[in-house]
Amino acid sequence: MSLFQIFSDGAADIPSKVAKQYHISIIPFYVCLDQKTYQKEIVELPLTVFYQKMIEENIFPKTSLPPVQDYVDSFTSALQQGKDIICFTITDTLSGSFQSAMTAKQILQEQYPERKIYIENSWAATGSQYLLVREAARMQQAGYDIDAVHSYIEKAKIDSRIFFMVGTLKHLEKGGRIGKVAALSGSILNIKPLIVLGNGEINKAGIARSRKKAMIKLSELTKEYIEQNHFCVSDFIVTIGTTNTPEEPEIFSEILKTYLPTMEWIEPFQIGATIATHTGPMTLGVCINKKFEAYL
Repeated sequence: MSLFQIFSDGAADIPSKVAKQYHISIIPFYVCLDQKTYQKEIVELPLTVFYQKMIEENIFPKTSLPPVQDYVDSFTSALQQGKDIICFTITDTLSGSFQSAMTAKQILQEQYPERKIYIENSWAATGSQYLLVREAARMQQAGYDIDAVHSYIEKAKIDSRIFFMVGTLKHLEKGGRIGKVAALSGSILNIKPLIVLGNGEINKAGIARSRKKAMIKLSELTKEYIEQNHFCVSDFIVTIGTTNTPEEPEIFSEILKTYLPTMEWIEPFQIGATIATHTGPMTLGVCINKKFEAYL
C-alpha cells in the first residue's frame, strides 16, 4: 500500500464504518445550537441530538469550519510517521475549509519539505465528496501512489454531481447559500425545489409538486446529465443521502434503478449537520461520481 494518509473534512459525511474500513481520517466542522457553544460534529454533537434540536425545537444551527490548528494537529501525526498527505475539503464556494487546510499545508511544508501534501478542493460536498474520497481510498488499496490519486481527482471532480431536493429554502436563505436558486419558489404548498451541485456551484434544477414526483424528476435529471455528456452509466457509482427521512432512500433507489439499472450502488448515508444546517430537514439527494477505472 502506498505510504500516504487520506484526510477529509467533515462535510463529506463519510459513514464511520467506511472511514474505518479505508483508514480515512476525518477533520470535523463545528456546529452551534445555542448561539454560543460550538461542538465538533459527531465527535461532540451526535446527529440524533442535532436533528432533534433543529426539527422539534425549530432551531437554526450555525457552523464553523475546522480552524487551521485542527488541520495542523491532524496532519502532523501522519507527517511524523513519514507519510504523505492528501486531504479533501468541501468546495471553496460554500466554505473556507479549503483555505484553512491550505494554510496548514504552508505551515507544515516548512517543517517537512520532503513530504507531499495535496489539498483537494473537491468542488463538491456531502455524498459526492464522500464518493471522491472513497475512490481515492480504493486507489490507495490497489497500490496507486499519491500523484495518481491527485490526477484522478482533478478529472473526477469535474464530472461529479449531486441532484437534490430540499423541504424549503429557508435554511439556504438564512445561511446565505441560496445564490442562483433564489428564483425557485419553495413557499407554495407542496412545491419541492430541486437543486444541482456541480463544479462547485449550486444551481436551480426545477421544481416538483410532491416528494414522489421530485424523486422521479431527480432520476430524470441524473440520467439526462449522463446521456447529454455521452458518459457510460457503468462508469459511475451512486449513493443516496437524506437528512431525517430514513424511509425514503429505499423508495428513491427503486425509482433511480429504473433509469440507471447498470450503475454501481453504494449504501445510502445520512447527511450530516454541516450540510443540513444549510439545506434544512427533508433534504434528499442522489450523488454520482465516476470510478477511478473510468479514467485509466
